[in-house]
Amino acid sequence: MEHTAEGTRFDPKDIRDFWPRLIVSPVMGAVVVNLSGFIDHRRHTAGAIVASYAWFALVAFIIWEGNRRLYFRLQRREDWLLQPWRRLRLLLTVIVVYTIPVATGLLYLWRAVTGDSGTRPFAFPVALFAVVAFVVAVAHVYETVFLLRDWESDRLRSARTEQARLQTELESLGREVDAHFLFNNLNALAHLVEQRSDDAGRFIRTVSATYRYVLECRGRMLVPLSDEIEALVRHKALADLRYAGGVALEIDITADEASRVSLPPVSLSELFHNALKHNTISATEPLRIRARVDDLTLVFENDLRPPIASPSTGLGLPNLRDRFRIATGRPATWVVEGSRFVVRLPLVPHSI
Repeated sequence: MEHTAEGTRFDPKDIRDFWPRLIVSPVMGAVVVNLSGFIDHRRHTAGAIVASYAWFALVAFIIWEGNRRLYFRLQRREDWLLQPWRRLRLLLTVIVVYTIPVATGLLYLWRAVTGDSGTRPFAFPVALFAVVAFVVAVAHVYETVFLLRDWESDRLRSARTEQARLQTELESLGREVDAHFLFNNLNALAHLVEQRSDDAGRFIRTVSATYRYVLECRGRMLVPLSDEIEALVRHKALADLRYAGGVALEIDITADEASRVSLPPVSLSELFHNALKHNTISATEPLRIRARVDDLTLVFENDLRPPIASPSTGLGLPNLRDRFRIATGRPATWVVEGSRFVVRLPLVPHSI
């Protein structure tokens, strides 16, 4: 492979075609001789005929090798697509400068040594034409190989670039998730401190344990749904410390369902805190939140009871949508259905 400003490209020198050339050259030499009638077999002994065919096999190999070396020094392979006429002129130049003079000299040398004028009046030009035709055919084969290899290199390079871009974007979104998580919990802690609650210390310890899960998920594109449910339960414990029974969580997901699918990390906690932040919560009328699985979609829904004022960074749901688009190929969606706010998260089945 060769390295360019655009990336890694296929290098013609990587073609290992010595043995194919060694095998095919005698065939090409024999075809040229018999097609043109260049040898009068009646004029030669069996040994001389074998020697003659060996000579023409060598001629074919020399012409092939010379054209190959010159051809590999030509311009980029894309010229056939971008500038086909220029590429054709270069090919014709190689034929005129090398193929025809060398083939003519070698054919004349054999004729001068053997004195054989062939069986046809135009054996020499026909043989020369056949040599040129073979050179064009071989050049076409090489060019096709170059284009296919370069196309494959471009495709792999594009795939790697896209993968790196998505990974960078995912990491950036993950950092936003961390900030959003801290923002919500610091607001909750501030509320407990303002109320001089004895639960503030336990809340801090619980937040620390919960944030450990966020750190463990860093760099991971998907986690099992079972892990997310465990994290959600911990967040519910944090909410209980602050709201004293003001939140009712129902997780209608079996352990078997949770173990068979995955989703981006910190998704359920994001939705949970989003529901707490944007709805009125009271112990007399708990905010009902429910999570369930519908085929390969996780449905997360909560009562819709917006408070009078609800400051927000505006990162939560758009961030979640983009993370799911990158990790699963499908975005998260949300909609208001009557008195419920419903978010649907696409799930990814575990590979077997």
